[in-house]
Amino acid sequence: MKIGLIVITVLLALAVPALAATSPTGKSAAGIRAYYSSGDWNRAVKQQADKAKAYIAKRTKGKRAAKKPALVLDIDETSLNNYPCLDRKDGLPYQPAVYAGCVVEFKAPAIKPVLSVFKFAQKRHVHVVFITGRPEAIRDGTLDNLKAAGFKGKYDLVLQPPSHGGDASMVPYKSGARRQVQKRGYKILANLGDQRSDLNGGYSERTYKLPNVIYRTP
Repeated sequence: MKIGLIVITVLLALAVPALAATSPTGKSAAGIRAYYSSGDWNRAVKQQADKAKAYIAKRTKGKRAAKKPALVLDIDETSLNNYPCLDRKDGLPYQPAVYAGCVVEFKAPAIKPVLSVFKFAQKRHVHVVFITGRPEAIRDGTLDNLKAAGFKGKYDLVLQPPSHGGDASMVPYKSGARRQVQKRGYKILANLGDQRSDLNGGYSERTYKLPNVIYRTP
């Protein structure tokens, strides 16, 4: 019953303008599976993750090291990988109901190159902030999933409250959340996301776009 209610919560969340506008990329199920199984997806993610680590290293050493440095990470298809569940449940191409069910299983594995960035940032005393389009109603399950996937230690988790449901784009919400991080005195060195809407709107020194051949969110 609890999981059923959570599924309903997520499906309702998908009805807000920005998430309702999430759409398939146009890639076929076979094309998506081939991209993942070939290793091309992992290589593309690793390339961006390595760039992020190099920049964090540069900005956290020497006399000009950033004070109160921070790293911002999206969750779905950036930190946690819903592809295995979507593949298993025949949710390809993108199907909102199947996707929502995968999210609330809270069993998504880590995207390893991004987990590496997370751990690298922690070692460099960089504060990590997850900013996600997931609704506040599934905070506990999201925290459990992150921990089980290896994202442990101290970090902040910003989920979308109902008050941010009126925009047709995720950009105002996500950029506003980053602005709040910087208002607390942090300097966001790097921002990693799989959607342009994760990255647009400023408030980070560098942005790193990860590939997503499954869906697009405005």
